Amino acid sequence: MIHRDRVIQTYFDHQPQCDYVSNALERTYPRGMDTEVFSFESLSKAYSDAIAQPDQEHVTPFILHRPERFNLIPVLNSENHSHHRWTVDTQEDFELIKRILEAVYPQKPNCTMEDCLNLLKEHPEWQKINAHVEQEKYGE
Repeated sequence: MIHRDRVIQTYFDHQPQCDYVSNALERTYPRGMDTEVFSFESLSKAYSDAIAQPDQEHVTPFILHRPERFNLIPVLNSENHSHHRWTVDTQEDFELIKRILEAVYPQKPNCTMEDCLNLLKEHPEWQKINAHVEQEKYGE
């Protein structure tokens, strides 16, 4: 099952007790593969109760930092791939993703995370392109 489908299914499997499900609560997926599912009620509470500017700009930290108010459920991958960075925030990120797409997309437009992992096993030096980039932290 594709990671986003696992997150969505986990959300539905835990209704009505669940407010928020994500594969980024505890990182085991590559950064950039983040998936979050939350109820409209949770979003509405965050919108109405958030006072701090970072919580108003990025609503999920308000939810994440209040586990006493919201039921949070993580979705974990069977293997930890959190050391990979597949998001595009910097020129180095762009270079890595460009290489991955140019290599895998022509043969497999509907590529999966596993296809990308296999490609990086063939080209381990590519992981060094953006390994030094630190993710900006929101709402902390």
